[in-house]
Amino acid sequence: MQVRTSYTRLLVTDLKACFAFYRDILEFKVIVDATQEGYAEFAAGDMKLAISQRQEMAEIIGSDRLPLHAECQDRAVLVFVVADVETVCHELKQKGIKFTREPMANPSYDLKTAYIRDPDGNLIGIYQYMI
Repeated sequence: MQVRTSYTRLLVTDLKACFAFYRDILEFKVIVDATQEGYAEFAAGDMKLAISQRQEMAEIIGSDRLPLHAECQDRAVLVFVVADVETVCHELKQKGIKFTREPMANPSYDLKTAYIRDPDGNLIGIYQYMI
């Protein structure tokens, strides 16, 4: 099977809050704003990030009769590489973002990392290569 990267899509419950977060807080360029129809796309570095309503996907795949929320550990993390984690974290703090994990060195992987969450609770890692 041959594949190519298309985009990553997050299924969210609060599309408007997540749209504003990725546009205004992380300052990703909006490619598609179809929030009235339940969908949006952003340019996030060299990838596309899409968000759409979780309920709509549940209806498409026939799982809409199951609960949309369940207590569990994180199942995915969006990872964005930046030049300077400390600078980015300072900018995010200025915008009122609370950190799941403050910047920390991870010498095992030669990374400096910090973690935040979007309004829907999706985990976001911000990485800096230390090499």
